[in-house]
Amino acid sequence: MKTMDKAIALGLALGAIAMGIAALGAGSAAAVPTQSANGFKSATFLVEVEGTQDAEMHLSREPEGPCGTSDHSLGRERLSFHTKHPVEITAFDTPGGGFNPEFFAGKQLYIPTVATLTRSFTPQIQSFRTAECNEDNGGPDPGTEETKPDCGTRHVDFPVKLQYSRTKNDGLLLSSASTDETVFQECPQTASVESFPWLLVEKGSKPGDYITAELSQKDLFDPDFRKWISLANGSKKRTHPTEWHKTSIHWSVSFTRLKE
Repeated sequence: MKTMDKAIALGLALGAIAMGIAALGAGSAAAVPTQSANGFKSATFLVEVEGTQDAEMHLSREPEGPCGTSDHSLGRERLSFHTKHPVEITAFDTPGGGFNPEFFAGKQLYIPTVATLTRSFTPQIQSFRTAECNEDNGGPDPGTEETKPDCGTRHVDFPVKLQYSRTKNDGLLLSSASTDETVFQECPQTASVESFPWLLVEKGSKPGDYITAELSQKDLFDPDFRKWISLANGSKKRTHPTEWHKTSIHWSVSFTRLKE
């Protein structure tokens, strides 16, 4: 699991523990008003999430020696996801206000979404074998059946994690809660941890430059604000001597406050 995902999972787990502590001190987390007598803040919302992620892979592998092959294959992927039904989430903050609030979604640490995943792969492999090349050097053995790609479109369940950033004030983070890499058996993944079953969480080339949507925690706990829609965009390109990958993501999250 990527370091970022581990950090997010730990943060959500800590949020769940904090909610339990609050429940002991104030009856139950769901019943705590916006500002309780012991200083805890909480507010409950219906949350909806949707997003699209596009990933692309280009190979540029040249033949090694006179009997090698070149590979300039292309791969593309599009992942579109959304919540089928709004999910009830409680936002929780410690007395005096922590760096960022925690989110707690009932008994689960993720938001269920449904997704459409489309992946393609176009092989562009050329052999440069000549008469001087050994027959055993390059190419499949006689009688070997060619592996058939299983690219195409799939409809899958795709859980995601939503939380505030640990490093950026008022910044929302969204990451994948799925590790299912078995959707395709013979269609190459386009960008490692920046394509399905993962979501792009960092942009640019600087580590820790996370993709966030802005939502002021001051507004989050203000009962006069009833609904927000926060947007996030980002992209990342990785270049290697024999290939390059690019991933772009756009997602949004909407909060509708439930009456206290």
